[in-house]
Amino acid sequence: MRKLLSLFLLVFLAFAVVGCGGDLTTLLTTDATTEQSTEITTVTTGVVTDPTSEVTTENPGEDGVPYFTGLFTRQSYYIGSQPLNLLAGVKAIDPEDGELAIQLLGGYSSTRPGTYSVYAVAQDSDDNIISEEIVLTVKNLTNFTIPTTLTTDPISIDLWHSNGTTVETSLLKYAEDFHVLYPNITVNIIKNGSNYDELRQNVINAIKGGQIPNIVQNYPDHVMEYIDNNAVISLTPYIYNQTWGYNPAVEDQSFLDILLSYRRENSQYTTDGEYYSVPFNKSTEVMIYNKTMFDTLIADGVIDEVPNTWQGLFAIADDLMLIKDDAIDQITANLNASTLESIHKSPEEIQAIKDNFIPIAYDSPANAFITLTRQWGGLYTGINAQRQGLILFDNQEVRDMLSYFFDNRNTTFTLPGVWGMDYGSDAFKTGQTAVTFGSTGGARYNTPDMVGGEFVFEFGVMPMPYNADLPGERTAIQQGTNMSITTAGDDQEKLASWLFLKYLTSAEVQLDFALETGYSPVRYSVYDTPTYTQFTDGFDTNGNPLTGEMLMKSMAARAAAQQADFQFYDQAFVGSSAARAAVEVLFERVILGSLEGTTKQEIIENAIAAAKAESERVLT
Repeated sequence: MRKLLSLFLLVFLAFAVVGCGGDLTTLLTTDATTEQSTEITTVTTGVVTDPTSEVTTENPGEDGVPYFTGLFTRQSYYIGSQPLNLLAGVKAIDPEDGELAIQLLGGYSSTRPGTYSVYAVAQDSDDNIISEEIVLTVKNLTNFTIPTTLTTDPISIDLWHSNGTTVETSLLKYAEDFHVLYPNITVNIIKNGSNYDELRQNVINAIKGGQIPNIVQNYPDHVMEYIDNNAVISLTPYIYNQTWGYNPAVEDQSFLDILLSYRRENSQYTTDGEYYSVPFNKSTEVMIYNKTMFDTLIADGVIDEVPNTWQGLFAIADDLMLIKDDAIDQITANLNASTLESIHKSPEEIQAIKDNFIPIAYDSPANAFITLTRQWGGLYTGINAQRQGLILFDNQEVRDMLSYFFDNRNTTFTLPGVWGMDYGSDAFKTGQTAVTFGSTGGARYNTPDMVGGEFVFEFGVMPMPYNADLPGERTAIQQGTNMSITTAGDDQEKLASWLFLKYLTSAEVQLDFALETGYSPVRYSVYDTPTYTQFTDGFDTNGNPLTGEMLMKSMAARAAAQQADFQFYDQAFVGSSAARAAVEVLFERVILGSLEGTTKQEIIENAIAAAKAESERVLT
């Protein structure tokens, strides 16, 4: 039976390959290399004929069927680059047999431009056959050239960002260190916007005016706009350049050492899998909680442990309300014992904290909507065959999710806007909320004050909670920005820009950046270093216990690593930033909107309709 299946598949694929044309090189059986990854591509028995249908699955190996990991079904290759390996980092895994051998069926030419279809095929001992079509686009580099040598003439390049002081300080430091390595290259770190959206608008304005920087920090939806304006270049020819690319022979210098989910995110922009950005400051969201309050509930026998589901958290909201006055009294008493008068609280301020206490707060309304939509099994956005954006959040699952959180608003759950704040950190630090959800990159802002060498209350950090009714939909958002190279400057300036991006993604810089800022390293190898392991265990390089903001960053980094298997990112498209802005308003209307003169149903329906109309207006 196995031979018949293999023969049938081989004949079918042979016919599929005939149409490729050109000087084809027959591919032999290739063993997949190892990659530390948990993201799983779609697996089917038979031949995948639509290479754009790739999705992820939460249940790899279900029913004993093997599956691929690390497979990119759309790949671009520039003639003259490092030797092409279509299965770099790919494995075929069977729940019973373990790792399977992978065959490549079909052919391609790495020296002749064209589009080729090649099939990755694996078979387990139960005769289950899995296959994926890999669409390879072979190209010549036409819009610019990559010099074989770096000039010794002075080069000055500009990098635009919109980071706060902590990240900006790190960037300035890396620019100085890079100048030591390349004395003729000066990298100017320029803050051009108070936030990422403002930076995006400034870049768009600069594109129109013809004065763009060499490097720009961005989110994927921003990159789509820049591509649409022909303002950024593909990084694929640099990544795999034989002289200047990542070194595939050294693990912590290889491109495969960059986390799979980050490589996927940065190759999503076009149908041929071009990389238009590389990861920089990556993060996710975590749950930061007042451990002192939860320890009280545990001691009182209310709970056995800190809940890890929304239902579990909401169920103890009344219990948190019962102990909040005593907790706030203790926190403010500790604050008032400080010699730093600026953190003292008056009796009136203490009473206001108690009166405005809400147990649970979520920093980002947009992230809350997008994450919770997935956790309730709903759809947010997508793209069609022409890679145009689709607005999909007008569905029953979204209504169910919004209804659930509406029912728990104010008494249990809220957004910082209810207190006139952008973030919940200030409320958390005074005891005005017991739980806050925010980015690991900003977790340090939630660190309680220290008085007499002790925190005014103990805190903890956990992975994001999930919907207890749909545990298979457990997920957390993958956040953080990337860096792109623009069309500005000559070939030497573009090369200098690439070398700086390569430096920013090096293991040395990523380790330092993670320790200084709390952002997640983009390289697997960094997670395995003794220094980072000690950091996530709560100790410095000398083995001393961490304290202050460093302890918060350490605990947030540990929680982020614990939920790495559940992280997601959304497909970017031109207009996806408008969809995100629209659902931010949607969620705020549902959680913070007045109920006077209307009903819950009307609030939800009107909010969805307005967000959908605004998103589709931008798309059209």
